Amino acid sequence: MLAALWWTIFTVCGIWGQALVPGVDFFAPGMAISLRWQRPGTTLILTLVWVAIQEGAGGLAFGYGILWYALLFGLLTVGRWLLDPGSLQFQALLGVGLGLTHFLLLYLMAVLEMRAFPLGRVALECLLQALIYPALWYLASNLFPERLKHYDEPA
Repeated sequence: MLAALWWTIFTVCGIWGQALVPGVDFFAPGMAISLRWQRPGTTLILTLVWVAIQEGAGGLAFGYGILWYALLFGLLTVGRWLLDPGSLQFQALLGVGLGLTHFLLLYLMAVLEMRAFPLGRVALECLLQALIYPALWYLASNLFPERLKHYDEPA
């Protein structure tokens, strides 16, 4: 029950954050936390909910959210092999990676949809994603209830 309440509050806060700062994904830190502390099924359900929210609320063609979370999963998985997923340095590096990923995906979608690519706005969104992600991760990971952490991950 506590997990459902925590993730519901996190998702509502993420929706609110994305309404305040368009172009920045406020759910990404949740995926990092869920992959680290929750069972894989929980992470899958959360990701499906967040993809549905992103795809439904976004102005781009279907597929951006799926690609975004697939790449985020890949960055988190590869990063865990190289660095400690609980370190702020790893999360800051991941924020930079997400900023670059956001740029590449938006460019790809703009080309596929034959839309204009507002470089200045996209660059600002990428910078905000890179700067906001580590702070959001730090805040959310410190607020994540200790009772919900499963310590059976391999060392």
